[in-house]
Order: sequence, then structure tokens, then C-alpha cells
Amino acid sequence: MSDTGIGELTTPLTDNAAQRQFMRHRLVRKVQDNTHFLAMASMVCGLLGFPHYLLDVENNVWLAQLLTYLTFILVSYNLLLENGRTNLAMLTMSLVTISLFVVQLSPYAADFNDTAHLLRISNDLQVHQGSPVVEYAAGALLACLIATSYLFQRSGWLATSQAILYVAVMIPLIPLLGFLCGIARPYGIMSPLTTLSGLLCAFSLLAKHASHPPMSYLLLMDDNGKQIRFSIVFLSFFAIMLARAGVEFGQDMLRALPVVVVVSILAIIYTMTATYYRKGQTSEQIVLPAADMDFASQVETALDNHQFYMVYQPQVDFNTGKLKGVEALVRWRHPEKGIISPDKFIHMAELTGLIVPLGKWVMRTACTQAAQWNHHPVLGKAEIAVNVSALQLQSGTLVEDILQILKETGLPPHRLVVELTESSFVQDDGANLRMMHRLKEAGIKLAIDDFGTGYSCLSYLRDIPGDYLKVDRSFVMELPGHNKAEAVIQAIVSLGKSLDYRIIAEGIENEAQASFLKGIGCDIAQGFLFSKALEAQALQQWVSTHFSAEV
Repeated sequence: MSDTGIGELTTPLTDNAAQRQFMRHRLVRKVQDNTHFLAMASMVCGLLGFPHYLLDVENNVWLAQLLTYLTFILVSYNLLLENGRTNLAMLTMSLVTISLFVVQLSPYAADFNDTAHLLRISNDLQVHQGSPVVEYAAGALLACLIATSYLFQRSGWLATSQAILYVAVMIPLIPLLGFLCGIARPYGIMSPLTTLSGLLCAFSLLAKHASHPPMSYLLLMDDNGKQIRFSIVFLSFFAIMLARAGVEFGQDMLRALPVVVVVSILAIIYTMTATYYRKGQTSEQIVLPAADMDFASQVETALDNHQFYMVYQPQVDFNTGKLKGVEALVRWRHPEKGIISPDKFIHMAELTGLIVPLGKWVMRTACTQAAQWNHHPVLGKAEIAVNVSALQLQSGTLVEDILQILKETGLPPHRLVVELTESSFVQDDGANLRMMHRLKEAGIKLAIDDFGTGYSCLSYLRDIPGDYLKVDRSFVMELPGHNKAEAVIQAIVSLGKSLDYRIIAEGIENEAQASFLKGIGCDIAQGFLFSKALEAQALQQWVSTHFSAEV
């Protein structure tokens, strides 16, 4: 296996829906990866603002501030624990707590405490006597909303949790919106640490489940997603401008304007996301379900952490009995779940666009291994077949990537077989065909994989400069005795032979299947009857055992 990291092979993907989905997936993953940083910052702000002074316990301001900061701290602490950041959570709380005790020894300690500062303002300023009451009430309301949202999140009510958080993050912004509307201190200004701690805590809760709707719809990378974000920004700006006009031309209900703006912005967000959700149900650009998004994150992590490895299944010449080649197949060794079948992760990789970097890594790793066999008496003559996805063709750099890999690894081009599925040529504008001719001119061989299971358009068989035609295992497994399966395979073999293709039958599991396929003219056999897919070292041992005369 190559030592090159998958992350180094990842290139920007912008050409189609699946690639945009991959970009969005990476954006969501980055947001989720920053959850613990937001939670840490919330804890720090909460611990710094925590009212350590033993003020009058009957004072409502002190009690409200105590419960507010305690809520922010506990929710953030639990988020760190849920993300596996136990040591980080303990370290953050310990360091800030120790620093607070040091601060208490300072004669200026009261200046560091939000509650003391708030009480001093309420005693010194009589102009806004109602402001402190609204300030700690707003903080307490913010804490209640965050605690409620966290409980809903733990119970699996993620959409409801996010809806509550959308309201919560607007509470600290009401004074700012009032200021933008031209209203001086409409409700008083919440203390900076309360605002920061609350906002960071709310954002960390949103970031943790950024892959779930409706939050996920705000992160879409397609044209509809961009339209949502633009509409929200434009309409929010328009609402604020209307509020400013209201301030300029009238004084009635002046102090209610920020609330009106907040409600308008929330209505805009929910309207846009709900509209897109309904549209997305019938669109090809459907947002991945949360479970699939989580699995896609695991696939990308596996790419970065070298959890994928290669196995090779022998292909035997029916006529000579010699080893003709091997097919390179990718496998996933999950650190917790063990070996994961490619049937489970290949589809996800294609859906998200991860198949492009994964396919490039597979090509490089397979060619590197085959080049190491250059001097082996049997494997040094064998071809190596590598599957290529339709998305890799659409990336536009497939030919250059393959030629560069052959140059770097030293593998002769005639030993590489590029396998393509029928879907790669459906609705092709000619670009894929031109790439196939370039590969053929470089000496690389081509194979049509899984023939008969897709669109089976005969025109591309005529135009593609192919070498091999692979009969899908779904037909082989019904042999012998299934009249229709036998007829289909005979037709495929006859057609392929007339177009100068060599026929490969895969999925052969018993002698009866092998005998029938050899009898109708198949050239190459592949399946468990001969060998399962083996890792490189095991394959060499298998070759030494079965082809000892050649070695």
C-alpha cells in the first residue's frame, strides 16, 4: 500500500451534483469538527463570568446570573464529553477555576465579575432602571432555551432543538438589531460574557448536528443553497432598513421594532428551508440523511487514516490454465467494525464524490504493487485490472493521472487494464470516448465491466477500443440449468467475439459453471472456484502453490 495520504490526493470538485454534495459534506464536517472549540470557549466565558462573590443570596440578579452561567457551563461540558474530549473538558475547567481563585485575590476582582458590574450599574444609573431587570431576565431566558434545546437534542428531536436554538441566538442580538434600527439601548445591553457564553454554547449545539435539517439546508453548496443564504441576508437587511425608516418617521411602538425584525428573520429562515425541503424531495440534489452523512464522514476519515487496503483476485486463462491477470479490489478495515464490504461504502463514495480521491488512491496503490512484481516469474507477466468510476472520468484529469502514476511507479502500460462500467458511456458527449482512445494509444488495455446489467447500448461497444468484455456474476450464478441465463450469456459471448473482445466470466464458484462457460467460448475465468481475493503476500504464496512449474 502506498504511503501517500488520501487527503493529499483530494482535489476541488465543482462539476456536478455529486461533487457539490461532497463539497457540502466537507463543509458540514468542518463545522462539526469545531464543536469542541466552541464548547471550550463557552465554558471559559461562563467560568469567567460566574458570580463567585457571596452576594445577597436573595438578590434576584445574582441568582439569575448564577443559573444562567451554570447552564452554559454544564451544557458545554457535556458536549465536550459527548465528543470524546473528556481530558480537554477537565483541563479547561481546572485551569479557569484556578485562575478565578487567583483573580479573587486582586483588589480589582469585582471588575472581572459580571454580576458585581451589573449591580454597580443598576445602583449608579437611574436613567434605565428597568434595564438590569430585562438584562438578567434575557440571560435567564437564553439559558432556559439552550437547556431545553439540549434536552430535545438528547431525546432525538433534532429539528425541534434547532428551531429553539434559532430563537435563542437571536436574544443576544436584539440590542444589536435595535442599535442598527437606530434605537439607543432599547432593552439594555446584556453583559459581554453572558452574550459570548450563550452564543458560543448555542452555536456549539448547532454545529454538533449540522448534518441534520433544517440546519443542513443552510449549508447546501448547489444553486438552491446559495439562493437560501442570499435571500436570508438580503431580506434581513431589507427588514432592518424598514425598521430604521419606522424610527425616523414615527415613535409609536418604537421599542418593539427589534422584536419585529427578529421574528421576520426567523420567518424568512424557516420559509426558505421548508421550501427547499419540499423541493428537494423530488430533486436529484436531495440532502443526505443524517445516518448517511455520518457514514460518509467515516469514509473520509478512513481515506485520511489509511484504513483502506487492496486485495487481488486471480484471473485464469481457460485455454492454457495459466494466470492471465489479477483484479485489484479495495477493502475497508474499520478500527471498530472490522472489515466492511465495498458494497456498503462504494455507493456512498460515489454519492458524495469521495470516489474520485479513493479511485486515484486505488489506481496508485495497485500500480505500485504490480510494479513490485515486475521481476516475479508469474506475477511479473500478469495484467492488473483496476475499476474506474464514471465520476473519475468526469473529473477531466483521469488520463493524466494514470499516465503520471505509470511513470512514477514504473509499471509497463500494457500490464494495466482499466475497467469501466456501462454507465460511464451513457449520454456521453464524446469526451469519455476521446479519453479511452488516449489510454489505448498509451498502450493501456480497456475492459467493459458488468456487461448486461446496465443499459447495454451496442453503439459504444462498436466505438470503444476495448479489449475485454466481462460477464456479470449475476448471470453466472444461475448457471447451469437456467435457460434464459444461458441464452443471455451465449448472446454476450457471441457478440463480444464478433467485435474482437476477449470474454471474462466472473463469479465462477463450481466446476459445472466453469465447464459451461469454457464450452461456449469464454476466454478468462475469475471466481472462488480458483481463488478468493487475496492480499499481496497471500497472492504470491497462492501463485507459488498453483503455478510452481512456471516459477
